[in-house]
Amino acid sequence: DGTLVDTLEDITTAANHTPRILQAPPVSAEQVRGYVGRGVRVLIRGCLSTDDVLRPRLRTSSRAESRDDGTRLDQAIRVYLAYYERHMLDRSRLYPGVREVLEHFKTRQQAVLTNKPNPFSRQLLTALGVADCFLDIIAGDSGFPKKPDPTAVRSLAERAGANPSEVLLIGDSPIDVETGRRAGVTTVALLQGYGDADQLRAAQPGSLVRDLPELLALARQEGW
Repeated sequence: DGTLVDTLEDITTAANHTPRILQAPPVSAEQVRGYVGRGVRVLIRGCLSTDDVLRPRLRTSSRAESRDDGTRLDQAIRVYLAYYERHMLDRSRLYPGVREVLEHFKTRQQAVLTNKPNPFSRQLLTALGVADCFLDIIAGDSGFPKKPDPTAVRSLAERAGANPSEVLLIGDSPIDVETGRRAGVTTVALLQGYGDADQLRAAQPGSLVRDLPELLALARQEGW
């Protein structure tokens, strides 16, 4: 989401289907953009917390009240996932330059590390014709801790026989930059995706580029 594939419209549609079923107010694509990247639970909690439907409480009057929130959130996630599975390819498309970047790095080991759950991550990349480019597609429910935990990056590097200085992590969010920093690898942040530009600059990635064609130019310049 936001790095290889522009999924925002389909995610927003699915996210709005969920609150509508639960009689919550709609959310904008800009609101959804801010929730993407930290896992489906954070996404749906954010969408339902735009009003008082499921606002996280600083204090709860009872355990039962807290359980009600958890049950409602779990219900909303199930509704979202069922709808998204049917509609995740309605409008989602590869960003311009994806195939050229993958072709440039084809002699290396490439992998996807995402907080998006499976089967959606693999299904999406398979349907768009690029899944076979990757050593692995590690999703948010693949058994590794979610980003920004660096465990999955280190595991992928070990499988590829690479030390940290030989690893390049490309992403569109401060979480991606933090993941790379914790793993001790080089990071490149893309402004084309869902991350806030000011927050990305503040995260201080190794490089900051506008889009994938600019990334490709940088890769050739740096000899990556």
